[in-house]
Amino acid sequence: MNYVIGLDIGGTKISGVLFDGKKIVKELTIKTPDNLFEFERNLLKLTDFLSVGNKVSSIGVGMAGLVDSKKGVVKHSPNIKFIKNFYLAKLFLLNGFKKVQIENDARCFAHAVNLVGEGKRLKNIVCMTLGTGIGGGFICDGQPYRGANFGAGEVGHMIYNGDNTFEKVFQKAREKQDDKALAKIIGALLTNIYRLVDPELIVLGGGVVLAKQRNFINSAKQICAKNLASYNIKPSNIVVSKLKNTGALGAALLVS
Repeated sequence: MNYVIGLDIGGTKISGVLFDGKKIVKELTIKTPDNLFEFERNLLKLTDFLSVGNKVSSIGVGMAGLVDSKKGVVKHSPNIKFIKNFYLAKLFLLNGFKKVQIENDARCFAHAVNLVGEGKRLKNIVCMTLGTGIGGGFICDGQPYRGANFGAGEVGHMIYNGDNTFEKVFQKAREKQDDKALAKIIGALLTNIYRLVDPELIVLGGGVVLAKQRNFINSAKQICAKNLASYNIKPSNIVVSKLKNTGALGAALLVS
C-alpha cells in the first residue's frame, strides 16, 4: 500500500491524515504551538504518529499564508507570527521524507474539492475557508491558480470599508457572535468574488462554517444572490463542502 501523509497547518490547530490513495485511514489534530521550537518538534511527532506501522516517504503540507510552493518556503503566515521565510520542506526532507510538497492551505482545500469533492469535473471554481482568518483557493481552467508571487486567492485581505480588510471585520464580528454582521461581510465578499472571477461554483469550508456558528451562511448566500440577480447567480451556486479534513486531504492528494 502506498501511504502518504497530509498536514493542514492553521493558526489554532494542525490536522494530519494518513491517506492510502482512496481514503483516510488515520488522523490526528493537535493545537498549533506558539513558538518555532515546539512547532517543529510537534510537526515531527505528528508525522511519527501517523507513520507508525506503515512505510511513508511522501508528505503534502498545506499552511496558511504566503507559500512559495516551488521552493517549499513559507514566506509569512499572518496567524502564526513566528513563521517568516521558513524552509518548511527542509524540515521534512531532513527527517526521511523523499517527496515533500508545500502549498497554501486554501489551495489544498480547493485541490481536494476539485478532485474528489463538490467541484469534481468543474474547471472554474473558488474555494473559501472561514476559520482563524479567511482564505481562498482558485481553480482556473482545471488548474490551481497561484499568481505571479504565489499570492492569488487571498480574498480575506481585500479591502473592506476603508482601511479594514474582510478578514479583520470578519474576526471582530465572529468574536461578538454577530450573525447579522457576518452575513453582511461574507455576502459582500462572495459578491466581489463572483464579479471578479465569475466561477461555476463557490465552495465554503473551514472551522467556522462547520461549527454551530454557520447560521449566517444562508443569509450571506441570499445577499450575494440579490446583489447578482442580473448574473443569474443563485444561492445553490454557493455550497458548503461535505468533505472531512479537507485541507489535510488536499495536501495528501498533492503527493498521492
